[in-house]
Amino acid sequence: MACAAGDTTASCPDPRSKDDTQTLWYLAYGSNMNPKVFTDWRKIQPLESKAVVVPDYWLSFDLCGVPFLEPCFASILKKDTSRLRDKSYAVFVHERCCYGRKFVWDEKNPEEHSYPPMLHGVAHKITQRDWDLVVQSEGGWGHDVPTGYDHILVNCKVVNSNEQITAHVLAARPKALTTRSQPSLRYKNVLTAGAAHHNLDPAYQDYLATIIPYRCKGLRSRLASLLFMIFNVPQLIAFAFILRRNRGKPAPECTQPPFWMAWYYDKASRFSNSAHDYIVAPILGSGKSSSQPEEARKETNYVLEQVTTREEYQATCEKEAEKEPSVMKAVEKMVETLAE
Repeated sequence: MACAAGDTTASCPDPRSKDDTQTLWYLAYGSNMNPKVFTDWRKIQPLESKAVVVPDYWLSFDLCGVPFLEPCFASILKKDTSRLRDKSYAVFVHERCCYGRKFVWDEKNPEEHSYPPMLHGVAHKITQRDWDLVVQSEGGWGHDVPTGYDHILVNCKVVNSNEQITAHVLAARPKALTTRSQPSLRYKNVLTAGAAHHNLDPAYQDYLATIIPYRCKGLRSRLASLLFMIFNVPQLIAFAFILRRNRGKPAPECTQPPFWMAWYYDKASRFSNSAHDYIVAPILGSGKSSSQPEEARKETNYVLEQVTTREEYQATCEKEAEKEPSVMKAVEKMVETLAE
């Protein structure tokens, strides 16, 4: 995984290092904010965690996932301040960061434009060995393949402090990008729970709560989700085995998957998304965004109106997700059973 130029000229460490003593700051903005994912599942225990803001970036949902199941995952988008008054740029940002929300553009009142809030996240202080595991778990498995994430550096401001941190972060590569995609309700719940755990800014938590998730509805969509699950099961099992093989092991015992496996994962992922975009979506409907965005917004707003606290909202969303027949849950259970 390459190290691209970010907001600082500091050098990036070798992602293949096995040093258990060297530490670095890693910026988590997606599922790794959630300790159930970062600590319980990936067995990475941060030495320290701090809530931070990253003024030059936005949270985006534009990393290709599995259509109909997990349409997209979180990434970050660098803000171009010179184009904020350009409507075409606002549409571009909307389709990358907050698709599903109602697009707003008011020439007379720029404050009402549909731009997301600045990026908030959690800076974890971790060892080099744990950084290796993060890289392996986020696409490419440490190999230089076209999809997955690039390794960059960003400047973060610690909340309620004058402290600034240069953090290592992963951003989606160009060939891994998608637009007009909505995260699943499951993935949204992981993010909102992680933000609540680390007490991120309440306004930002409210923003996450109003993400419009993708919902797989209708017979055609469920049929398509089954087809995509069958095609992607080999990738998911291989991916889970690689992660679990290194999970919790000391640095000298950690192994990197062979390049051919990363190559296969990359090609299968791109084929899956191309098949969706050019063959499946025109026939069975989109597996990346809700076909009825107005209805999806109403459902999200209805849930928000029924609760009074964020804790209650999180519990309501998790109950709602449990009601939906999710084939991803079956896959995850199967993988856990096999790997054990």
